[in-house]
Amino acid sequence: MFEYVVMINREVSAPLSSQIYQQYRDAILKRRINEGERLPSSRQLAAGLSVSRNTVNTAYDLLRSEGLIDVRSGARPEVVALPEIEGAVAEDTVREMASPLSSRGKRFSLNHRYINPLGRGVSMQPGEPSRELFPREQWARSLRRSARLLNGNALGYEHTSGLPEFQRVLAQYLAQERGVVCSPEQVLAFPTTQSALLLMSQCFSEEGEIALLEEPGYLGARSAFFAAGLTVRALTEIEQVGRASLIYATPSHQYPTGRRMEMNERLMLLKHAHDKGAVILEDDYDSEFLFEGRPITALQGLSDRHSVIYIGTSAKSLMPGIRLAYAVVPKEHVEGLELAQRASGALANVHVQMAFADFIESGHFRAHLNKIRSAYHENGVALCHLIGERLGNQVGMSMPTGGLQTCLYLPENCDDVAVADHMNQRGFGVNPLSVFYLGAPQKGLVVGFAEANEKMRAAFVQALEQALETGRDRVQP
Repeated sequence: MFEYVVMINREVSAPLSSQIYQQYRDAILKRRINEGERLPSSRQLAAGLSVSRNTVNTAYDLLRSEGLIDVRSGARPEVVALPEIEGAVAEDTVREMASPLSSRGKRFSLNHRYINPLGRGVSMQPGEPSRELFPREQWARSLRRSARLLNGNALGYEHTSGLPEFQRVLAQYLAQERGVVCSPEQVLAFPTTQSALLLMSQCFSEEGEIALLEEPGYLGARSAFFAAGLTVRALTEIEQVGRASLIYATPSHQYPTGRRMEMNERLMLLKHAHDKGAVILEDDYDSEFLFEGRPITALQGLSDRHSVIYIGTSAKSLMPGIRLAYAVVPKEHVEGLELAQRASGALANVHVQMAFADFIESGHFRAHLNKIRSAYHENGVALCHLIGERLGNQVGMSMPTGGLQTCLYLPENCDDVAVADHMNQRGFGVNPLSVFYLGAPQKGLVVGFAEANEKMRAAFVQALEQALETGRDRVQP
């Protein structure tokens, strides 16, 4: 009897009628009950399942409304004819027969990042800010204030590229702190830096053109360029390249090495971009964490501002989970990029935008930056000193001048992927440096230190000593 197709579970919240409907629906669509076969009468099914006839009738009405059964007075419901799906296969092979991704889909889904096969470590991940130092109470107050103040068009479909208050505060803040020259409407709010990179890559290049990326360089930019169908070349080859559509750079604090681009290099980069007709994507991801002196002026502020798109984020200064980034775009492209941004759906939460603006204007942001800058500096220096004391003859490094991560340089006879695998299996989410290169790689590790307290530093160095042995064993003689 077909009532045995249905198994009622009275311990779940789903209504009994919905359970009957869903299970019969699946059985009919998967051809376990065929065309012309009849289901039990409502009386029979109700008795068999110990439910009311009204429950069964409700389920049958849903099946009839979808055109799966025909119900006539005095007759049991009959399964109607359904069109055969060409190439229909058994349920266990459906996944294997799924439609393949398009060439564009394959480019988007291509992984450029390091993945440990046994899982990623959670401690000391590069670019990961300290959870303990996140200003929960002050941020919560700003969120509550934004929830009270936002109303009207701000909660609807207006201002999809950025709330006016957010744009005003960010334009003022970036002018004061980073030397960015822009009007408020040039500031577009994004959920992430990656979403901004993807949109700019699509909007400022044609498939097959050349994009230039720092060597070593940020893997998120590489992903965005490949997704746009671009040919990615190292920025070190800029003089050998004819025309380039995009150049990605982190001038204030190079990722992942931490190097700062000197002024003459910045000016030369602007000249190259002009000569090659390229748009520079300036990623200023963590310039707030310079440990000595003041950050130098952003590249955007040195340019004619038609060739540089400035990108910033709250992921390093607050938390990645806040999902708020921003891009300062050329004035002549504001309207077009706003439309493209809305079409892509890469829109930032309005309450988070308002809270971030309030957080800056209240002074909490500056106080928070001062606090974490000091803590991160202390942790980074202490980590490097400890590594130098214990492993100075095996590992090269430079003292961090800012940011959230540093590079450790390994001997050529050491497999940095094997070392990274070992460290991740012990809970430390480091990256192998070699994966950041397009050409001949340098062996090393990219290590986060924002949360590296004394206990964590000691455990890290102990694990690294063991990992170095693993890395040397993996290298073929």
